[in-house]
Order: sequence, then C-alpha cells, then structure tokens
Amino acid sequence: MNIQLPFIVVLAIVAWLIVRNLRLRWWAVAALILLGFYLADTSAAPLIDNTTHDGVSVINKTSNK
Repeated sequence: MNIQLPFIVVLAIVAWLIVRNLRLRWWAVAALILLGFYLADTSAAPLIDNTTHDGVSVINKTSNK
C-alpha cells in the first residue's frame, strides 16, 4: 500500500517533531526557514536541488527492493 503525501506536509511534520522533541525555539526555526529562502537565490541553489533529488532517488530505489 502506497501513501502519497506532498513533500511540504512531510517537512512540516518533521519540523514539528524537531521543535517538540529537541526543544528548539520557534525563532530558530524561523531563522532557518529564512536561510533556506535566501539560499534559493544564490548560486548554491542548483547544487542543493540536485543533491536533494539524488538523495530522494537513492532512498526510493532502496525502499523498492
């Protein structure tokens, strides 16, 4: 049985668990989100995007075995 969730929902759940279990402050989470938006406008964005896509494809290939 496959369940399909949007990636943003998975990230939101992970963020909620991290804030809850690791006792991060909300201002730290907001700062990291802003950092992500600023990184998206830099020359590092294609590298981050390609690395993320490669990592997801490796995980998908591993879970299909």
